[in-house]
Amino acid sequence: EEEMPYAYQGSKEVRARYQRGKDEVRINLGAYDQSQTLTIDPIYIFSTYSGSQADNFGYTATFDDNGNAFGGGIVFGTGYPVVLGSYDISYNGGFFDGAISKFSADGSQLLWSAYLGGNNLDQPHSMDCDENGNLYVMGLTGSSDFAVTANANDTTFGGGNSAIAEYYTLANGSDMYVSAISADGTQLLGSTFLGGENNEGFNDSLRFNYGDSFRGEIEVQRDGGPVYLVATADSSGYPITPGATDYQGGLDGVLSVFSRNMDSLFYSTYVGTEGNEALYSLSLTSKEGNTQNSSRVFVAGAINSSESHLSAVGDSLLLTSSGNHSALLGAIDLRDYSAPILEAIHSSTDTAYNQHFFIEPNTPGDTTTVFTVVGQHKGGLLASDTNFWGQPGSAQYFMEFTFDSVAGAFTNNRTLVFGDSSHTTVDLSPTALLVDDCGNTYFSGWGGSPNTEGNTNGLALTPNAVRTTTDGRDFYFLVLDPSWRSARLATYYGSSSREHVDGGTSRFDKKGRIYQGVCAGCGGNSAYPAFPSTAYSTTNNSTNCNLAVTVIDMDIQNARLELTPDPPVFCIPNSFNILDSSSNVQAYTIDWDDGNVSLDTGFITSHIYDTPGTYNVQVIGQDTVCDTWDTTTFTLQVNPAYDSVWIDYSYDYCDPSRQVLATARLVSDSSIVTDYELEWDFAGVNFSSAQVQFNMPVPGANPVSFNVLDTNCNITQLFEDTLVFRIPPFMQINTSLEECETRESVDFNAILNATYQGFEWLVDGQVAGNSNPLQISQSGIYDISIVGYDSICGTSDTLTESFDVYFAGEAFTVPNFVTPNNDGINDAFLVNTSENWDDFHLIVHNRWGVKVFETTVISFEWGADYDEKILAPGVYFYQLKATNRCGDITEDGVLHIIY
Repeated sequence: EEEMPYAYQGSKEVRARYQRGKDEVRINLGAYDQSQTLTIDPIYIFSTYSGSQADNFGYTATFDDNGNAFGGGIVFGTGYPVVLGSYDISYNGGFFDGAISKFSADGSQLLWSAYLGGNNLDQPHSMDCDENGNLYVMGLTGSSDFAVTANANDTTFGGGNSAIAEYYTLANGSDMYVSAISADGTQLLGSTFLGGENNEGFNDSLRFNYGDSFRGEIEVQRDGGPVYLVATADSSGYPITPGATDYQGGLDGVLSVFSRNMDSLFYSTYVGTEGNEALYSLSLTSKEGNTQNSSRVFVAGAINSSESHLSAVGDSLLLTSSGNHSALLGAIDLRDYSAPILEAIHSSTDTAYNQHFFIEPNTPGDTTTVFTVVGQHKGGLLASDTNFWGQPGSAQYFMEFTFDSVAGAFTNNRTLVFGDSSHTTVDLSPTALLVDDCGNTYFSGWGGSPNTEGNTNGLALTPNAVRTTTDGRDFYFLVLDPSWRSARLATYYGSSSREHVDGGTSRFDKKGRIYQGVCAGCGGNSAYPAFPSTAYSTTNNSTNCNLAVTVIDMDIQNARLELTPDPPVFCIPNSFNILDSSSNVQAYTIDWDDGNVSLDTGFITSHIYDTPGTYNVQVIGQDTVCDTWDTTTFTLQVNPAYDSVWIDYSYDYCDPSRQVLATARLVSDSSIVTDYELEWDFAGVNFSSAQVQFNMPVPGANPVSFNVLDTNCNITQLFEDTLVFRIPPFMQINTSLEECETRESVDFNAILNATYQGFEWLVDGQVAGNSNPLQISQSGIYDISIVGYDSICGTSDTLTESFDVYFAGEAFTVPNFVTPNNDGINDAFLVNTSENWDDFHLIVHNRWGVKVFETTVISFEWGADYDEKILAPGVYFYQLKATNRCGDITEDGVLHIIY
């Protein structure tokens, strides 16, 4: 079951819910890809106030083929926002004038706006547009100087008895008027009075809801066809054509057919009895073209007559009913205006109140036509199928009929009732009805004050309702699926103010888009939602009411093509993709404009062209479920094949200025690029020419990027490179040398950066190889050098440092005996050392502490003599003290003198 609002991307549904703020409607969405098209049904298009500074009631709304919206109502004085150049920009006096405004399709602009009236009371009841965007308005006037054109069918105001119409007095009675206004609003193309010696254009007998007095409908047949209207007359002098039914007494319905410039009345008749009748709505078998089938007219309304039968006698319309306020249907064949045929009349037999307010065709045919009506009742009407969506016992209904022209009869196919489950009071006054090409039924109505009874409390809502609460004085939108077993949308719409309509018709277009006229903001508020922020007027500028026009797309199931070529410009032999966000499309017919046509149930998303050129691709999308179609065309520009680019870099690695010459060249002939959009990025500095000379900022690696865009092919190439220049030389000698350590050698390490590809050692100017590390094993002062060789740039660099190598070694070697016998072996006592000592002191004592020897010369030799005599054999003791760069040393020991 499809829910509303329905949001989707391609075939993927996106969660969507409406949230209404104080003065706006919001849509809360779940997660979705924000880079892709998101489609939401229904779609809020716009809602705007008229912006009138004078009190301004809302009656009627319609649309043209371009989606522009028209709103009509009445205005009580000057201050209505007119547009310079519109046919009447001055208030005409009297209690109120009619006022008409045309808004752009997005609601942001007031395209034209004008008064329509005379010096008394004037109001529009219904509007429709022809295929050229010209607007046709039907309404009521009490003004003898109402604007009529010179060649009009009737240029004289008939007037009538003084009468009260709803909330005002017609002192001079009333006529109807029919006016045609040019698409740009500058001309009155045709305008005529329509009336007799008494009053026409309002219903003072069968009105039930507030605004029923001013119902009626106008429809324009397309392709140059005439203008049809139904309304109500209480006058024996209403103009009728030969063969038509004459006035029967009381209040009668009337049906009239005019030429488009209102100079000719093709057909006009009463529809009535001696009782009271009112016609509210009409429907043509088809509005498209003046063919044999398009001139059958269906009418709907109400009848209250004491006659006891219904009949269709000859070419007269004689109606009877059970004597109650009953619903009325009629079918009239007008293919020959001189010989009209009443084909059927149908009246309800319910003894309680009921009326049909709108009639809408479902499936027209040669002999049978299926159509739907919407109405109210206060009797025991039941749904014809308990599986229908709806609320048993309610006061509103849909009925579907089949008309059979052969049998001359209406057959009730099905009935559905809806509302608050009570028919004690009605809930809704209908304002618009549609059955779309898929069979979905659309309804708009309002309830609550100022209606005569009832309110909008307790109406059934779908889970996805735009607004789930009501103050009892709101609009109600309803969309039923073709089976009537499910509501696709049931929602309140309005605000804390008392939204209503003062009479007249609003309309759905065939795509399910409501154009609703509203009397909004009464009391001088702006509570009724206006959107978006760019709407012509988001505020009610009067101290009481303003006409508002609201446009919402409720299209549920019509085929809708949303195709985007990606890219729209490309080159052979590349293909392109079509991004398909269409809805309700199961079959595609694609004319590629190159002699190839694709037929597929799954969209072909790409196509390859062999020849450059401009191609206008036409796609027809079909909803095979309900047989609806949509057509779209897009243009592809296919250019010759793309010539790839390569980058020619010229620079010297060894150049200390680091200058680069970069050239973008075509692969085909190495010529310099001329036709592409280029963007270089040299280490953060940008250029756009095909040849660039630049000094790179730092030695070593420098990033370079290059973008080339061929706008003809919509192709981008990205190049990313790194240009490397010689880095500053670096060399260093590290050593493990530590003074006063006892070790065998010292290591020297050469450290060089990548500038050098090789090196060698020099020790005191002599080549010492290229081993790393270099080892020195003897103490001394050395000049050690590194010679680094850059074989790429053909240079070398030398680093020389002086090192004092000092090994601590073993401090002393002291013998422990001496044999002074002159045999040449160990004859003298001496000290062996490898160190250089700064201070040296040695003393030898005998066992009684007598000093027998002392010296401060490190190179001494003592023959064990004392006082020129050889000492006696025995044990002697020595004390040694010395100082060098590594510190002090003291050693005590024993010396044996042996013979």
